[in-house]
Amino acid sequence: MHLTIRLLCYTVIIHCILTVEAEYKSHLSCYHTKVCQQSSSRDGISNLSPKYLQAGVEVRGSNVDKMTSGSGVNGFYRPRSALARAMYEKQHNDRYLQELDQNEWYRVNKDRLCPELIKKFVQLYPDEETKEFLSASIDKSSWVWTQIWYLLAKAVLRHFWSVTDINGWLGRGSMFVLSEAQARALLRTTGHGIGAGALVDVGAGDGEVSRRFAHIYPHNYATEISASMRKTLAEKGYKLLDTEKWHHYRQFDCICMLNLLDRCSKPKTMLKQARDALAPGGVLMLALVLPYKPYVEVTSDHKPEERLPIEGAYFEDQLAAFVKFMREEAGFELVSWTRAPYLCEGDFAQAYYWLDDSVYVFKPTAVDPTT
Repeated sequence: MHLTIRLLCYTVIIHCILTVEAEYKSHLSCYHTKVCQQSSSRDGISNLSPKYLQAGVEVRGSNVDKMTSGSGVNGFYRPRSALARAMYEKQHNDRYLQELDQNEWYRVNKDRLCPELIKKFVQLYPDEETKEFLSASIDKSSWVWTQIWYLLAKAVLRHFWSVTDINGWLGRGSMFVLSEAQARALLRTTGHGIGAGALVDVGAGDGEVSRRFAHIYPHNYATEISASMRKTLAEKGYKLLDTEKWHHYRQFDCICMLNLLDRCSKPKTMLKQARDALAPGGVLMLALVLPYKPYVEVTSDHKPEERLPIEGAYFEDQLAAFVKFMREEAGFELVSWTRAPYLCEGDFAQAYYWLDDSVYVFKPTAVDPTT
């Protein structure tokens, strides 16, 4: 009896490993809905430069496929065992990450930017807090049995819960956008006193993204639709607000919408609510993955009801289109911006993942364009 159960467990484990291995060979990057989930690459713009898509993952996958299993061709050996092969390919991916120039995450092509955007650009670099997150992700991805437990739990729970709820319950898939020092560098340009009043993180997930700098403000609030994530937020000291009525609760000195607009059904409505909820002198800190490819987890077709007018073949083109929309339609003036990686904890296949994030600080214009 015990032998049968053990064989069954091994079969499920191997099946999960093979499934995950196949997924990572066929996908470039990691989608996020405040969690880490697999999906197709953000290929909505066919002419986008490969520099801005993380093509390294695809290249690594093709190189692995060229290795003949157990043949020793070209001096390489590919293990036959599913578990051994998965660990081998993880080492291959991690070796690529070690050689990666992380400064590239923060660079922009200024030749494609207008003088106004160049003037308001804040150059960032991978600081110590960023490196600590990456180091912790590398360590966690090496916990073999923990990662296998995540795979098994996800395989069962995905039939009942959303990916966001699963990751919230498991306590995995945390994200990173800005360190405290990086957030302060962006906010410092506002000319408004930092650290007074209240901050609200709209669509906060597990709160890890804003936790690193939310304490700059004495009062921290958050909204989140996932029940498991709300529990995590409460444990971290956030005061939870209703997702539909949060903008009526009070006025906020800093409203965070970090990687929310391309993951909610009505981004234009969310921006209108943010404008209404800003205190005098308050700012909107916003992050948006580019290229823009919206994905809504809670709708049947995963498409938003409101789509932002963002077009362009390059990161800088789409950034300029978004800033124009914010000024002319949403009623926000750009104060500062930067490019940074949207980092996510890794798994059995790779230590961590990233997407190209554009991060902004806006303040409302004198006249609301909707009036």
